[in-house]
Amino acid sequence: MNPNTLNPSLNLLQPYPFQRLRDLFAGVTPNPTLTPINLSIGEPKHATPKLISDALVNNLAGLANYPTTIGSLALRSAISNWITRRYNLPALNPETSILPVTGSREALFAFAQVVIDRTKNKPIVISPNPFYQIYEGAAFLAGAEPYFLNTTPENGHAMDFSGVPADVLNRTQLVYICSPGNPSGKVMSLAQWKNLFELSDQYGFVIAADECYAEIYFDEA
Repeated sequence: MNPNTLNPSLNLLQPYPFQRLRDLFAGVTPNPTLTPINLSIGEPKHATPKLISDALVNNLAGLANYPTTIGSLALRSAISNWITRRYNLPALNPETSILPVTGSREALFAFAQVVIDRTKNKPIVISPNPFYQIYEGAAFLAGAEPYFLNTTPENGHAMDFSGVPADVLNRTQLVYICSPGNPSGKVMSLAQWKNLFELSDQYGFVIAADECYAEIYFDEA
């Protein structure tokens, strides 16, 4: 393919971290006396629960068609009911407020493409640092500039918006939040959420809350 036919924003993308990890591990032989703990890609390390495998096996005959883009109403209703129970929220309309995706990466990328208007005021996307690589890639491919807030031990691994200049906030169209955070496990406090909501109301940006670690509990390890 002629490189001139590609989106030039692709040149801004960094090497994907998991491929970078594989390159670093190549040729490395672990100490045979130790049992390594894999902290790379987040995927299940345990067997599929029997109720799930049984449901799949018992319904294989019906899995012969493409699913609808928005998923079945039964699935969306179940998701809505779980969110209501889990977070004690008012009932969400499964017809308008729930959209199943194949993984968080898909949703986080699509979020930026939907809400960012590249024709307005040199858009900015704010995200934590360290960060999930998709935040940066989604920003670049949506025509926005990433702006990182370092989360360090000195600031309690929190995103500190107090030092963000007003001109940056005026250009901000999207803020990615990861709570609990990766790799720190930092959970945003209610006061921090309220502050972020106030900034969103003031400057008009959208908040994308990446909560993929919300169901990990240290006391149930």
